[in-house]
Order: sequence, then structure tokens, then C-alpha cells
Amino acid sequence: MRHDTVAQCSICTDRLVAAEWHTLADRHGLDVVSIVSRVLTPATTQALPPEWHGNFDRERATRFVAARDQESPTLLVVEQHTILPVGIMILFESVDEIDSDGVDVRLGYVLAEPVWGRGIASELVSGLIEWARAQPSIVTLSGGVAHDNVASTRVLTRNGFVATDSHAGQQTYRLDVHSPEATSIQPHQRHS
Repeated sequence: MRHDTVAQCSICTDRLVAAEWHTLADRHGLDVVSIVSRVLTPATTQALPPEWHGNFDRERATRFVAARDQESPTLLVVEQHTILPVGIMILFESVDEIDSDGVDVRLGYVLAEPVWGRGIASELVSGLIEWARAQPSIVTLSGGVAHDNVASTRVLTRNGFVATDSHAGQQTYRLDVHSPEATSIQPHQRHS
């Protein structure tokens, strides 16, 4: 099921642009299936659910794209100036656990190996926070991280997320996007 709020998500940061993957790919003559094949590798999917592990040949990538299209909005993430695809971000909208009138957006992302260690994930999450703050219906962002995924834990905590609960080898992190205490990293910190 597509959700109205997150289906319209568009992020623009100092270095990145992220938008619905088919729209952005069509605009720039990119092939989503080929991008998925390049981004989803054994190394990039290691901390993801087991059914996502391994190589993604064209057939498996095609099935992955179709499944994501049926499940929830997926963003293609590209470098702003080169339009080089650097990753994907999956968003899922649900009723907020605390504020039943509000929306919780669960996020997940996968970045291509060549951009690891460049602050891309922190910048992407920071951009998502800024976008979410402009959406009155969104009250929280949350994401699950495997206990041994130190890099993703650092990305979320540096962006103001706090640990909430732990189960099945994962820690859930949550951010109240409208709280005065919630802060995303500042632009000068994004690249570290």
C-alpha cells in the first residue's frame, strides 16, 4: 500500500537528492533495477533481514523492485551534482505508538559500498528529518538497527534518535521530529 505522506518525500541536502525511485530514475535516464543490482551486495545487505542477503542479479533485483513498489515508498538517493546513484531509502508509514493521530515513519537505507565512510548516511537522515518536520502529520521517525551495526547506530544517534526497545537482535531508535530537544546534525557536521 502506498502512503500519501511518504510517497511525496523529496530530500535535498548539500550533496544529495532523494525522491521516489521511479520518478527520479526516469527524470535522469537511470535504470532502477540496475541500480538495485549495484547497491545490494553481500556486504551492503549483511545487516539486513536474511531474505535480503546475497547477490542481486537482474532477475532478483526486478523482484525486489516489484516487492518494494507494492509495500511502501522507496527513494533513490543520488549525488546532487553528478546524479550518481549512491543508495536507496525505504519509508513505511504507520500510526504512531504514542500519538494515535500522528504518523510514525519507519526508515531503512542501504548505501553503495564506494560511498561508505563519507558521511552520506548522516546527511541523508538529516535531510529526512528536515523534510519530516515540514509534514504536520509526521510525529516520529524510527528505525531498527542490528546490534552489531555500529555505523548505522552512530548515524541515528548523531541525528538525535534515542534507543527505545530491543528485540530479535535489533535495537529500535526513535525521534520525535517536533520536539525542541530533537536536533539533526548541522550542515558543517554532515561530512564528517
